Amino acid sequence: MSKKKFSKIKGQVTKFLRENRWTLARIGLAAAAVVILPDSVSYAQSGATDDTISVLTQPLSRMESLMSGPVPKAIVTIGAAIGAASWALNVENQIIKTTMRVVGGGSVALAAATFVNQTTGMLIP
Repeated sequence: MSKKKFSKIKGQVTKFLRENRWTLARIGLAAAAVVILPDSVSYAQSGATDDTISVLTQPLSRMESLMSGPVPKAIVTIGAAIGAASWALNVENQIIKTTMRVVGGGSVALAAATFVNQTTGMLIP
């Protein structure tokens, strides 16, 4: 690298550091606090006695039952039956498009809980 190019880059770096010195100082202070403070103060996980957040557990379990309960399974099954019947009878193409959307969206919603469980290892209670 030539001296001219190096001095240009050095000037840009010093300008950036000068303009953002307070932001960088705050980032450094936060990093120092995380390193210096003991684990019981700086990390919330070690002080917790329960792994579940009670405020979120009940709504999440309701969402899971709404997405993968018996009603969505029945809707997807009925949609698939209507789509197959209209395809077999060669009825209007718009009905088949709508039933395919119902079946596809319902299948995605039914598979969401399994997907989350397999990717994160967590199961919604």
